[in-house]
Amino acid sequence: MYDESEQAHRLRELILEVVQRPFVATSADKMIKVTAVASGQVVGLEIDPKIYRNPNSAGLARNILETLNRAISGAAGMHLESLQQITGNDSFGQLMQGATDLVSELIDEADDFRRGSHGA
Repeated sequence: MYDESEQAHRLRELILEVVQRPFVATSADKMIKVTAVASGQVVGLEIDPKIYRNPNSAGLARNILETLNRAISGAAGMHLESLQQITGNDSFGQLMQGATDLVSELIDEADDFRRGSHGA
């Protein structure tokens, strides 16, 4: 006999497992590693001590932010893929992709604003 409550419980467990699965992004120069989970929470940050040999605070900050954003985006993408596999629902994926695209656009706009290209 098929038990829908058992299936719902199993689905909930799978989703919780996926949400907690970490995604690690590494900077192009391999000096920074950021670990994030699907909720957008950053759960780890590693900075290679060699980075201090050539101090550049602006470059370091930019490198950390870029790696941080890649980690968060990667974790969300990994979560979305897993949910699509679990649910088999493409419309859910399209909705989430639209939300992810919007967040990326907002991050890009914020970066442009910080760099001073906001029309001033």
